[in-house]
Parts: sequence; C-alpha cells; structure tokens
Amino acid sequence: MPVERLVPAPMKIVHASNFTVRWNGEGYYTIPYKLSSGFTRLGHFVFNYCDQDVARANPLRWRKLGEGGANRKLVAICREIRPDLLLLGHCTLIRADTVRAIRDALPSLRVAHWNCDGLFVPSNLARLQALSPVADASFVTTAGAVLSQVVRDGGRVCFMPNPVDRSVESLRVFDSDILPNDLVFLTGFDAYDAEKREICDAIGSRLPDLKFDVRGLYGKPGVYGAGMFDVIGQAKMGLNVSKRSDVRLYSSDRMSQFMGCGLLTFVDRRTGFGEIFGPDELVTYAGIDELVERIEYYRSHDSERKCVAERGWRRAHEIFSETLVAQWIVDVTFGHPPTHDYVWPRDVYGSAGPENAFQAGTQRST
Repeated sequence: MPVERLVPAPMKIVHASNFTVRWNGEGYYTIPYKLSSGFTRLGHFVFNYCDQDVARANPLRWRKLGEGGANRKLVAICREIRPDLLLLGHCTLIRADTVRAIRDALPSLRVAHWNCDGLFVPSNLARLQALSPVADASFVTTAGAVLSQVVRDGGRVCFMPNPVDRSVESLRVFDSDILPNDLVFLTGFDAYDAEKREICDAIGSRLPDLKFDVRGLYGKPGVYGAGMFDVIGQAKMGLNVSKRSDVRLYSSDRMSQFMGCGLLTFVDRRTGFGEIFGPDELVTYAGIDELVERIEYYRSHDSERKCVAERGWRRAHEIFSETLVAQWIVDVTFGHPPTHDYVWPRDVYGSAGPENAFQAGTQRST
C-alpha cells in the first residue's frame, strides 16, 4: 500500500543490461525490460544499453574482440547523458574499473546492480562480488544471510523480487471456463533438469489422466517470446520449480509469469514464499506426495482453483509490480525513506552486518 512520503524527483537513468536483439526479442518479458518500464512509469528517463550488442558490432561479430569497446562506449554514453543513476543488470562484459571511471567523471552519480541468478552459481557470485564494491547497492532475487557472500570485498546488498508487469503478464487465465491443459511446466535445458524431470515423472505416473503440458523436457523444446504466453494461456495451473528450491525467496521468474497471468501456481514450501502469499493465493508443498495431492485436489475443485488463482494474481500485481520494484531500487540506492510499505525482507547486508534498508545510510563501502 502506498504511504504519504516524499517521492524523489524525476531522474536520468542509464540501464546497462541484456537488451540484446540477437534473439529477435524473444526475451521481451524478462527483468531488464520490466525494470526499465517501471522506472519510466515512475516518471524517470531511461536509456537502455546492451553491452553484448555493442561488443558484437565488429567485422568478425566476435564478442570477445569487442569487450573493450563495449566498456568504453558505456563511459562515453554516461559522459554524454550525465545520468543520476547507473543501473547495472546482466551486463556481463562491463568491468568494475569501467564503473570506477564513470564515477570519477560523474561524482554525484549513484550506481545500483541487480541480478536474478542464483548465488549457488559460482560465476554469478563472482560477478556480484566484483561489482559490489563499486555500487551503492546490489539487489539479488535471493533473501537472507546468504547475501553476505556478495559483500566479501565491500558494498551493500539486499533482496529484490522478480517483478510482475501488467503490460507483459496481461492474461487473466482464471476467467477462462474451458482450457485444454490442467497443468503446465516450462524449463530450458540446464544442469538442474534432473530434479525437474523427477518431479514431472512422478506427476505423470501418479496422475496419468492429467492434461500436463511440459516444455523443455522429454525432447520437447522450450518456448519463448509470445509463444510462451500462448502456452501459459492454455493451462489452468502452473508448476514453478527453480534450479534450487531450498534457497530463501529464490525463484525462477516463471513464478511471476504464472501468477501474473492468473494461473494457480505451485511452489516448494522451502522457498519461503508462503510467508508473503497466503494459502488462498499460492499453493505451497513439501515433497512430491503433497504436490501430487494438491494438484489432484484443485483439478477436482475448479471453482476453488479459480478463486485462489485470482487472489494470487491480484496480490502478485499489487506487491511485486514493476514500479514497486523500481522504486525499491531507488529508495535503497539513494537512502530515501521508504515510499511504500514493501512486504518483502528489507535487510541490507554490508561490512557491519544486516541493517534495515532505511537505517543503513547511503555511503558505499570501499
């Protein structure tokens, strides 16, 4: 719920992330676009910069050859625009010394870094650790004391939810009376597919008559772009299984896509999302037996399925909206008093340990 507090004035923002056109816009629903939309809807100017596209703009189309140029281009863009905020996302080619050069040129600049991959991926953690000392705040879609790993060499870090965007997750599946599939599961090939396959195998064997649409396993390709929403829009319920289910508030952004489109969504209870969403908004489970039981229950109680899905849809759009997440980044990075009553964990981890986001001050660790 909004509260009566001062909202910061409009800013100029340079957002460096994976806005690549290489895949013809198939990832238009991903976090970089949602955050840029959120900042724009808050009244800020946003300039999107894709380091990968710039790096590949050489005669050989070789990214490694263009890494230096991509870093120099970001410095030049910031010198030209003079942003108030440099927002770094999944811009894997941008180096810490590049950020330092930009800060030297623009002393009043604030820098924020967001990341939606698991801290249990070594290369991802290393990336966060490298940029944390040169950022005013880092934001990760993982909560809890595990975040302290990010600030090994300095900086501040806190949780950020996967945003839901009303212009992207625009379906209302719970309004449909006739849908061809009971349950949908979407994934892409990765090293964590064994657990996902085990869960899908169990569901298929125990509920053989369930209309279960699985994409990304069993030789079926994953779905992306607008086609992904075609698939989501044909199912009553969605199963969200991430790379890891035992990390607090870590989830694939599939959860925001399912809930944001009005599917009844199933999430492992160990994630902790049951502390934010009630049982009348989200279905949590502990183990395969309970998951199968819950799927069968809601398949057999369609009106109840619709009610829970709609309540979850409303709640997700209310508390995880792209504008709220964007404002959270501004509040923490600039040390503003909270402009909203955010429902997620607000602890900031730094060299002095965890603090409340709005008592942690505004100074970077060096």
